[in-house]
Amino acid sequence: MDGSVASHHRPGPPRSGIAERIWNAARTEFSRRGYHGARVQGIARGAACNVALIYRHWSSKKALYLDILRSVWLGTAQEIYALRQNGPGGAASVVGAYLDAMLRDPMGAQILIREYLDGAPHLTQLAQADPALIEPVRRAASAIAESGSVPDGIDPLLAVLTVGGLAALVASAQEAAQPFLEHPVPPEVWRRQVNELLLHGLAPRPNGHAQPG
Repeated sequence: MDGSVASHHRPGPPRSGIAERIWNAARTEFSRRGYHGARVQGIARGAACNVALIYRHWSSKKALYLDILRSVWLGTAQEIYALRQNGPGGAASVVGAYLDAMLRDPMGAQILIREYLDGAPHLTQLAQADPALIEPVRRAASAIAESGSVPDGIDPLLAVLTVGGLAALVASAQEAAQPFLEHPVPPEVWRRQVNELLLHGLAPRPNGHAQPG
């Protein structure tokens, strides 16, 4: 493998053995430090192996990162597609699906957030090599547009990108909110609050009562 995007088409993580340990350790390292801050030595320590074993399975840090980033993106997209099938439709379905998908994999959400903060160079590279990767975003935008639930002046595609980014941030930052809270907030309460904010903002409803999402 040469580390190029075209050579990376694994459907997901390795199933067992040293490759799985490396994969899990790399997810932890990339989620904590991002691509540029991550160290191959740190991945090796987390996997309890030597660096040579990592390069036996992946040709470079970039090759490993591309595989993991693609897996996170595809896993999220598959969950969003599945969750939307059983949702209420329109904006509520898209927002709920993104929140649920990100909250189920906070480590993956953190990997995405760090990629976004870097300007998404690797995600762009993946999408250029495989344009089908952006199809779930376009489908979600179409679902919002077709429902007629988007106010005038709001672009459905930009709305989905914003919701996706905020959902990833929420999923990866729950622990960061704890110092500001008197008591821990259960995940379902956190999810309901964010869902309501993304759907309705802070403006009062016409009837003066907010409903849980």
